[in-house]
Amino acid sequence: MSSYLLKNCDIANFDTLGVSRKDLLITGERIALIRDRILPAEHPDAEVIDVNGKLVMPSFADMHTHMMQTFLKGPMDDYPITDWLVRLFSIGDLFDEETAYYSALLGCLSSLRFGTTTINEMADWIHFAPILKAFEDSGIRAVIGISTTDIAENDKTPLISVEEALYRSEYVYDHAHGKNNGLIEASCAPAGLPACSKKLVQALKQFADHRGIIFHTHLAEGRKETEDVRRMYNLSGEGEALYQFGILGPKTVLAHNIWLSDAELDRIKETGANPVHCPNTNLKISDGIAPFAAMQKKGINVCFGCDGEASSSTRDMIREGRMGAYLQKGVTLDPTVFDAGYVFKAMTKNGPKALGYTDLGEIKEGNLADLIIVDMTDDLSLVNRDYRIGNLLYAGDGHAVDTVFTAGKIMVRGKHLTMFDEGKIIETSERLLRKLNDKIRKAGL
Repeated sequence: MSSYLLKNCDIANFDTLGVSRKDLLITGERIALIRDRILPAEHPDAEVIDVNGKLVMPSFADMHTHMMQTFLKGPMDDYPITDWLVRLFSIGDLFDEETAYYSALLGCLSSLRFGTTTINEMADWIHFAPILKAFEDSGIRAVIGISTTDIAENDKTPLISVEEALYRSEYVYDHAHGKNNGLIEASCAPAGLPACSKKLVQALKQFADHRGIIFHTHLAEGRKETEDVRRMYNLSGEGEALYQFGILGPKTVLAHNIWLSDAELDRIKETGANPVHCPNTNLKISDGIAPFAAMQKKGINVCFGCDGEASSSTRDMIREGRMGAYLQKGVTLDPTVFDAGYVFKAMTKNGPKALGYTDLGEIKEGNLADLIIVDMTDDLSLVNRDYRIGNLLYAGDGHAVDTVFTAGKIMVRGKHLTMFDEGKIIETSERLLRKLNDKIRKAGL
């Protein structure tokens, strides 16, 4: 069992935006002790790491991902949403197993490099096996479900029956839940209304409740789709539809949440559902601006997600949080909303809470040792130690992350992955991308 003694940590306090200098002992997968001073002689088996006053904080939870889209930065840029969706499915058909594996692996490793140790994935059924293997090999903490649809939004929408959706959910549960010593869990992850019928989402929610797993779906991402739902069910919107269908609850995770009324926000608050802010995607593909400042004021458990890189182009949660903060300040004309402390809690504590963890997302004795060490000493734009937390959000990015622990295991050290040769990952990815780009061109896409 590995043990690490981290000396001279400046542990971040997101309430005060200050720090407290402490020593921290990690034993196995958990934080064993936090003290003003811990003597190495008291724990002779622990590797001593002098943090030397660097910032220590919980790692990030990326609460809405499509990791197989990592290879699609570039080919998906600057398309209208209708064309974007058709193009996404069309290019996805060109992926073979090796391409799917390395695309997902690259996404996981980029996440780890930028301080994210937990992801909530909505995956592709056809490539489920290589995607799952990528999660296992990366060592990231993941919740994975399969995107399912049974109503066509375009001629490329993959349609399946409710029975097939339940079979796939059972398969994912049997093959993923508890993998990697519990780092990987299963979810139900239908794509969302209007591409999913009432019967489908209710059947999958019943399955999720029976298994005690997360229900993860898109909500009110597009204006047209929201209008379609209103017409289909004669209800005020997608949020109201999910409420009436019995889908909303504390184990429900909702991505995007743009076209929602204030009454629908009250439904989310009432049920304890967990909305995920994906601002880079929402801006880049022109979905709109979600009312997350209103959710903050209502005390809703707001989370953040980088979505797929086909739409967001990033796995950097600090960039995601900054964009989300600026958007909410700009649209409300209120500089006090989405302050730095609130945003960091949304990126660290709220995600694990939505996934059902009670021992993750905070630097506390007994908690799982998912944490990061941030080095801001080598960046000219990040000087001023008295304001490190705010400056990290508003002026920094994930490249400031120096060390990453997942369940007490060092995944990144000295700003480099410990388990992988980054040069070889890049070389292999470039080779596969050249092949994929050739396929895209030959297909006339």
